[in-house]
Amino acid sequence: MNGLSHVYENTTSESVHPFNLFVDDGEFLVLYGPTASGKSTILRMLHGLETPKSGTILIDGSDITHAAVNDRDVTLALESYALYPHMSVRDNLGFALRVDGLPADEIQERVESVMDKIGLSDILDSVPGDLTQLQRQTVALARAVVRRPKVLIMDEPVVNLVPEQQAETLSLIKDLQQEFGLTTIYATSNLEDAKVLGDRIAFLDHGRLIGVEKPDLAEALVASVSDTDS
Repeated sequence: MNGLSHVYENTTSESVHPFNLFVDDGEFLVLYGPTASGKSTILRMLHGLETPKSGTILIDGSDITHAAVNDRDVTLALESYALYPHMSVRDNLGFALRVDGLPADEIQERVESVMDKIGLSDILDSVPGDLTQLQRQTVALARAVVRRPKVLIMDEPVVNLVPEQQAETLSLIKDLQQEFGLTTIYATSNLEDAKVLGDRIAFLDHGRLIGVEKPDLAEALVASVSDTDS
């Protein structure tokens, strides 16, 4: 992301001020900051749902700044309610792969591989309505991972889970990211979650990128910003 910025329609102030940020292949980068800090807007620009005011987005050297959503190989892990209620778990996971034109045997291998990894192979033929909330959330995550996109993005996917489920899901997210080597950008307003997940943490405040640090230095960066604001 080079010189990337954003202004929402009918406003003059920038929701995201120009910033530069490089993400390594296979890295888990966390966007951390309070509400309205610009995290979700950055993810929406990456996914193609918002148009930048300025700057470029490059993936493997290709400029995708103005590419259509389906042409940029960036997958957003949606909430559990986004599952197709009339489809089995197997068909929910395989749907996008069929649209992508993958052969049936590869679709089966990918679906069964990711479900085996998360320990839920026994629910492949169930429909979402028969699952627990945690199972539905896990299947929604698996549906994003099964595509093995160049970039996986997540926007506070555990916020609606109870604390015990949050911890379990965070551990699963990290395991899947490492298992499949997915370049992942994850937005959260929870610093502890950021420290658990991230290889690096990018701190945002009022639409500005304040700094990027390793997890063990993140608290010092946050404290320095708080001292400046006080």
